[in-house]
Parts: sequence; C-alpha cells; structure tokens
Amino acid sequence: MTLLKRSINALIAPSKQNTERPPLSLGSGLNISGISGGIAAPNQLSQMQAMSATSWLFAVVDRISASAAAVPWGLFRAMPDGGAKSIPRHPILDLWQSVNPFYTRHEFIETSIQHFELTGEIWWLIIRNGGGRPVELWPIRPDRIRPIPHPTDFIAGYVYSIGTMQIPLERKDVIFIRRPNPLDPYRGIGTVQSMMVDISGEQMAAQWGRNFFSNGAMPGGILQFDEGLSDSDFERLVTRWSEQHQGVANAHRVAVLERGKWVDRKFSQRDMQMEQLRKLNRDIIFGAYGIPSSVMGVTESVNRANAEAGDVMFGRWILKPILERIKQAVNERLVHQIDSTLFLDYTDPAPENRELNLNIAERGYKAGFLTRNESRSLLGYGETSEGGDEFMTPAPSGGIAMALEDAVNKAASDLRDDEINEEEDSMEGRWAKRLRQERDSLIDYIEEIG
Repeated sequence: MTLLKRSINALIAPSKQNTERPPLSLGSGLNISGISGGIAAPNQLSQMQAMSATSWLFAVVDRISASAAAVPWGLFRAMPDGGAKSIPRHPILDLWQSVNPFYTRHEFIETSIQHFELTGEIWWLIIRNGGGRPVELWPIRPDRIRPIPHPTDFIAGYVYSIGTMQIPLERKDVIFIRRPNPLDPYRGIGTVQSMMVDISGEQMAAQWGRNFFSNGAMPGGILQFDEGLSDSDFERLVTRWSEQHQGVANAHRVAVLERGKWVDRKFSQRDMQMEQLRKLNRDIIFGAYGIPSSVMGVTESVNRANAEAGDVMFGRWILKPILERIKQAVNERLVHQIDSTLFLDYTDPAPENRELNLNIAERGYKAGFLTRNESRSLLGYGETSEGGDEFMTPAPSGGIAMALEDAVNKAASDLRDDEINEEEDSMEGRWAKRLRQERDSLIDYIEEIG
C-alpha cells in the first residue's frame, strides 16, 4: 500500500462495524522524491488564528460563512432549448448533500468559506472508491497544502503536510478555489492579509483594556517618600498595596499611607479615546469585508429602509460572489467529469427589492402593459380567476412612447379647436406641457427598469 493510501486511510478509516463502505482509492502517481517545499503561502496560520483572537473578525467571518452555508442548492440538467430541469435524485446530489461521514453539507461549506474569508483559498480533497467514482469530499487546511509547479502543465500535483509526513495528491483529486493573488498565480489572497496591522492593533487594544482592570491599582497614582525605604519595607509595602488595591474587586478602596505621600494620576487623552479606537478598528474590519453594519447588528443610524438595503447588499455583493466561485468549481471539476449535462446551482441569496416590485406592479397595471395576475406574481401573490388575465386599460399599440405621443397630440388638438378666449389658449399650453412632462417621465422610468 502506498504512503498516500496509508495516510488517508489512517485519517478517515471507517469503524470495523461498517463493512458496506467501498474501499477508498486515491492515486499516488505524483513522485515527490527530490521535491523541496512547493509553493506555500506565508502567514496563513496566523491569518486563521486571528479569527479566534479578534471578536469582530470572528463575528464577520462567522456571519458570512454561516449565511452562505444555509443557502439551498439543487441539481439540474441542461435542456436543448436552453432551459433547465430539476433532478430530485442522483448520486451527485447525494454526495453534495452528505459530503462525508463527519461533515454535514452546511459544516463543509461553512468550513470552506471560513478558509476563504481568512486566507482567500478553499481546498477540497476528493475521495474515490475502487472504481474511481467520487464518494466523499473533505476540506483541507490551506496552510498544510502546497502546489508543485510543473514546467509545462502549470501544476504537477500537490503535497499535503502533517508534521513531518508529506502526502502527495494528484491534480484530479484536489479542487482548488481562490481569490486570485496578483503576485502569485499558485496561491490566493485573503481579506485578513490586507489588514493584519489593524487586527494586531485591535488585539492590543483589547489586551490594554483587560490589563487596565486586572493590573491597575485603584486609586491610580504614585506613592512618594521623602526618604528611601529598606528592601524589607519596600517588599512589605508592595505586597500590602497589591493585596488591598489591585484588581477590580478592590477598586476605589480607601488607602492608608504610613510616611508616604499620594500623588494623584489623571486619565490621559489616550485612555479617554480607547472607545473610539475600538470602534475605528471595528469599522476597518467591516470596510475590508464590505459588510453593512446593520447586518452585524450594529444599529447606529439604522432605520428599516437602510437595514433592508443592507440585506440586499449582503446577499448580492458578499454571499453571491463566493457561492458563484464554489458553483463554478464544483461543476467544472467534479460534476461535469461525471455528466456534462448536469450542474449544481444555488438559490439566489439576495432578497427581492419589494418596493421596486410594488412600483413596477402598480404602474405597469395602471399603464396597461401588465395584467392583474402578472402584477400579483411580482409581489408573490397567487393568480386570480376574476379578470386576472385582463389589463386595467387597453394596451397601447405601436409602443408606449407612440401611444403617449398620440394622446398628447390629440389633447392639444382638441384644445386648439376651442378658441373661445385667451384664457382657454393659455390653459391649452399648460395642459400640453404637463402631458409631455408626464410622458417623458414615464418613458424614462420604463427604460430604467427595463
């Protein structure tokens, strides 16, 4: 048995009670003898460790990864007419819904997106049965795997390191998803990598706050003595002072001094601005990920309108791009290798703009180019049998712009025929101007939403 098979089987070997599982097979044709290193990305371990050491970074990455993992997926077959047919049952769908015995699909995608948001990389290992068919998917830590460059084929394979053990992996058994790194075509670039200095500042600010309470002797100040103390007196004073005044439990306790003078210590401007510094660090993390503060539960200057807009931005510009990366990778490098007519797809995570749909439904129905049922469907309501397929007014022929132009000309013509007095002539001009303005506004709106 090869080194690869021994290593992988040792990591994911089934229990003795499970005798129905087919034997696993991973190719080990990659020869790593003489290979030194490979292309390793720097500081990926510290980037992943930052999630557990920085509260707001944890909150942002957890919100993105958990929300993306909750998006439903489905399997579809591409049809000759350009449409798609839903496939309710298929081995590919079973694999995607249950990726391996220890990860649910939610945990698998959540782990993958955590890696992506922290390091800019997602690595999956494909486990195959004896016939070469994929039966399991496993997430791989980015800091442990290295691509091996090839002089003509770009990548010869991969090496996965556990301690001193190096496990070779073939290209067909690894799926690599990344945010492209402008300096390194073999590795990705993570959001955390762009703000490591800011994250270090946030960690130090949190540490400063903890040390202020754990180490600060209250009341804060300086003990001043006119004469020097002996070593024994000094040690006794320090011990007594620490026991009686250091720590939160002893805050504001009355101090009794012998021969000493108390010199008060005032808070500095740096102390007073610590809250602003923590908020600045929070906003830097939000800005780097492009996440609206309302999505993170920060309600400063937030109303319902911009909170709903934040949800739309979160789904459209944060969740959808990472889900699209996963969709393209899993289809091109897994699904299409089995059946080129099938593809996995996700439900659009961006919520609908209900206000826009309401405007389109209302104005479209009144203008006569949407039926009642078409307007109702925009708002998520079912069809009605009573006049549901009828227009509120007859649909204009020759295009909306032409119909409105005819209406304006007819109205103006009718007014010109009745030249009773000067007041009627003035009214004619005002009505014609108003009708033209309404026509132009309606045309602009229809072109904008179309």
